[in-house]
Amino acid sequence: MTIFESLENFVSHPRISALTTKHGRTIATVARISQAKDSYVSSLVDISNDRPRTLTRSMKGESLMAIGERGEVYFASGRNDEHGNENAHALWMLPPSGEARVIARTPGEILAVIAAGGKLFITAKTFPKRNAEEAAELAKKRADLGVSAILHEDFPVRYWDSDLGPTYPHLFVADTPDLDDFAAVVPDEPEEELALPKSEIALRPIRLPEGKLSDVHVSADGTRALVTIGRTVKNSTEQVSSVYEIDVETGASREVAVAPRQHSLVADYTSYTAGPYSPDGSQVLVHASSGNMDGDPLRAWIEIAEGGERRRIPADFDDWPSECAWVSNDTLVLSAPRRGRQSLYLVTTAGHANLLTDDDYAYTNIGVRDGAIYALRSAITEPGQPVRVNLDGQVTELTELTPDVHAPGRTENVTTHGTDGTEIRAWLCLPKDTNSPAPLLTFVHGGPWGTWNDWTWRWNPWPFVAKGYAVLLPDPAISTGYGQAMIDRGNDAIGDAPYTDILKLIATTEEREDIDEKRTALLGGSYGGYMANWMAGHTGKRFACIVSHASLWNIAHMAGTTDNGSWYEWMMPSQEAIYSPHRFADQIQVPMLVIHGDKDYRVPISQSHALWQALNRVAHVRGHKFLYYPDENHWILKPSNSMVWYQTVMAFLDHHVLGKEWSKPELLG
Repeated sequence: MTIFESLENFVSHPRISALTTKHGRTIATVARISQAKDSYVSSLVDISNDRPRTLTRSMKGESLMAIGERGEVYFASGRNDEHGNENAHALWMLPPSGEARVIARTPGEILAVIAAGGKLFITAKTFPKRNAEEAAELAKKRADLGVSAILHEDFPVRYWDSDLGPTYPHLFVADTPDLDDFAAVVPDEPEEELALPKSEIALRPIRLPEGKLSDVHVSADGTRALVTIGRTVKNSTEQVSSVYEIDVETGASREVAVAPRQHSLVADYTSYTAGPYSPDGSQVLVHASSGNMDGDPLRAWIEIAEGGERRRIPADFDDWPSECAWVSNDTLVLSAPRRGRQSLYLVTTAGHANLLTDDDYAYTNIGVRDGAIYALRSAITEPGQPVRVNLDGQVTELTELTPDVHAPGRTENVTTHGTDGTEIRAWLCLPKDTNSPAPLLTFVHGGPWGTWNDWTWRWNPWPFVAKGYAVLLPDPAISTGYGQAMIDRGNDAIGDAPYTDILKLIATTEEREDIDEKRTALLGGSYGGYMANWMAGHTGKRFACIVSHASLWNIAHMAGTTDNGSWYEWMMPSQEAIYSPHRFADQIQVPMLVIHGDKDYRVPISQSHALWQALNRVAHVRGHKFLYYPDENHWILKPSNSMVWYQTVMAFLDHHVLGKEWSKPELLG
């Protein structure tokens, strides 16, 4: 039995969630379903010698924080420490030989760790302007009294699925612990503690510029830190970030790339994010993105900062860079979307870029070790597995950490031209053997700046292909990997060129003899959900049914309630006036399945509540359904909830596309 013959097998399948290469080691994070089947539990597996060696295996799972300079491994864990203490905010160290132990306890969640220059740089949440003991005491007092209130004085107050505050990220530094000598410290009265339990290492706060800390990179000698500091532009909800270099010893900071602080109708809202130092520390990478305003579409590129000057590299690179890593002081490896792939490029500091991987794969989680590139390689047809890529482009598959997944079908390219003559393309996933034309499902990707170029466990086409459907994965206008011109075609007209591109790709696909053009449906999430709603009000009975997940329905309400305040400048007023789906509710003529999680702050659930009311008030057809998740966010992540998502979507499609009797999934009661 393949994993696609059972949705329970599909959501339970082990998967590699991350690959980290640093200081001569490569470690994979492998996630497996828990015994209760209500979550995924991660373990760390060393593959440095191409032979897997499991480093952690607790029932509650581990999260890799850093690989140390001496080969030690730092991680966070859900397990108790050697004295039975719970470790909600504990940092563990596993030496090259010996047992893991807790080396630090922090007042709030540990977000990131970097080992460099004999030091540990730890980003952890804490109460502003309080030392560790004061922060721990206040946290305990709030918990004891059941206080959850948070007072905000600026924007934003939420991020994706998390409430911001009352603790915020801060950067600490500590000397690395000794690998051999360790005296266990057991608190005398742990049940009465107000201060932090004692740690093996002493955390010292690093003074930072005013704002909210996010990314941190550190020079190899540990003397300098490159930090990203976020701010909200004054008199606006526009969120920007700047990059500063911090002298670790003195706390002195200098500006590397600074975004504007004042709101202006003609402001350049370019935002900057810190990247890694070159091996010799003389250069740093800075990721840049333009402000996305009506008439000024979003752009993204990479710069090198050196000696107080910055220059864009590669100067003529037309796609949006994703990840970057230094190969040497004059060469780096860059990944970027490329026509339904995610390719690697070798880039010189002089600005020359050469395509390294000319294949149908997506390369992510890139790192460099011993003159070679390590990455996870995946594709539309297969989940990620670790590979080594030599600088001549030769790719070597490393040890398999999870069972093979064989897609129950094949993929083909579909190409056509948009109404303006632009070439557009899509992946088409087809059943292996069909005796009759297959019904067609179209999945519209989110973003909206995105692409179908990688394996995904959410919105995976293959469970549907296994049931006999064909699935079209279009990359319309505003998709990445086709140059800036493709972004510009749809950025300020989200219901125009992307809409017509998708319909053209569907029409081209329906001309095939192996596709049944009379049985089609359209599905989308996030921006794809917006497009599903837009299609519903503009295509009459073109589709048998439409599935709308985490979707934008009313642009004005969305722009004023999303956690991403930058979108207000982009969406209002012209897009709202022309392209808001709610204005066409009375033209919906096909059944819709609406799906949303209550913890979605990017596209607030009020969008789907308003859509649901409209469907029940003014739509011309009945049979609509609303699949609601009180405890999920923009994505449905819990294994059993994911299984119910697939079951419900498939039952809805089977009913309206294939004419089968409606059958509610058993777990929905």
